[in-house]
Amino acid sequence: MQEAKTFYDIHLHAMDLSHPNILAFVKRVNGIGLKLVMGGIFLPFLKRKKENILNLLSVMENNIEDYFILMEYYLKNKSRIVKNDNSFSIDGVIYNRIVLTPLLMDFGYKNIKTESFYDIPPQKSIVEQTYDVLKAIKKYCSCYLEKGVNGKVETKKRTEKNDLLFEIYPFLGINTQNYEKEKLVTMMEKYFGKYEGKRNDLFENMGKFDGGIDLTGSNVFAGIKLYPPLGFDPWPKRNRKEMDKVLWLYGFCEEKNIPLTAHCSGEGFIVDNKTNRRTTPKKWAAVLQRYPNLKLNLAHLGYRKNDFFFFQNKKWLNEVLKLIKEYENVYTDFSCAAFDDNYYGWLSKLISENKVYSDKMLFGSDYMINLLSSKSYNYYLNTFFKTQKIEKPVKEKICTINPERFLFEDNK
Repeated sequence: MQEAKTFYDIHLHAMDLSHPNILAFVKRVNGIGLKLVMGGIFLPFLKRKKENILNLLSVMENNIEDYFILMEYYLKNKSRIVKNDNSFSIDGVIYNRIVLTPLLMDFGYKNIKTESFYDIPPQKSIVEQTYDVLKAIKKYCSCYLEKGVNGKVETKKRTEKNDLLFEIYPFLGINTQNYEKEKLVTMMEKYFGKYEGKRNDLFENMGKFDGGIDLTGSNVFAGIKLYPPLGFDPWPKRNRKEMDKVLWLYGFCEEKNIPLTAHCSGEGFIVDNKTNRRTTPKKWAAVLQRYPNLKLNLAHLGYRKNDFFFFQNKKWLNEVLKLIKEYENVYTDFSCAAFDDNYYGWLSKLISENKVYSDKMLFGSDYMINLLSSKSYNYYLNTFFKTQKIEKPVKEKICTINPERFLFEDNK
């Protein structure tokens, strides 16, 4: 009997409507479409967009504490793709565990521009989002949902942590502009001072959150999330103070081999018109020249919706591909892009161009944000499970071998 494997979703989010900066959120979901939907103007060509927005909001309206138990419930009970024993099959290979790395986002950008009368930018502390996500992980480790004989969904207590479908290892969102260097150093030493990149250490601490952020230490977070559209500049060469902070951060992460996931797409939660200048892969080329061993995931494969190249911007794409070929520890995910079999056909052709590409690709969903273009998390996963456009050995690399190497030192 074959040993069951672990599937990885390297890129997703866990937030409710209290967490994002709503001004940036409205831009993300297309402000005009959202206004029309909320105003009840349902034009035929907006029908699908309206359905997608309502689908997304139906998830974000839930209490964040229920986030992961709801994800598991739907995977097992509605258009089910996971059996009750946690098993599922991909091309005949059995899996029974899914590692999730929810990417926390620092929405506390102080320079967001607003045309509203109320023009003092809202501050969204990442501490609150972190607190809520850690509580959600704790609840997931102790509870699950089950449909009773009367059809009512009920909360049940778990007995064994080893029987979980999900292992959940969040990435801490950081925007260096929101901290003085002393605070940044203190924070990184607190959360990553004893980090060794071991899966067992992270699993041991998963769900142990006792409600005190100040008491949370190392081996709770699996990595760092950096998000240029919200103001983070990967290489602020004209700002000496900010450059000093990012250089310290990269040096710390390179030394400890801490994984970084960086948004690398022209879309996202956008706060000003400088987004593309901060987000471009060229910024990371400068970083990697200085820190060539930095473990980095350039998310979204350079995807830019407004530039038509099979919904890819060829220039950004080529820059990302160049970096993953040149640097051993640089990866890319294709989150929020693989909505149908056509995409996997395109991806297969790309991967065939160079063996390195198959060793550097990571599966990511960008759930819940991907609901703007996908029916459900189930549907997005199942599209990958069922596609025949990607060869079986390459699939296993994308969803298991590569992300294990990216995340964990003991799987190098």
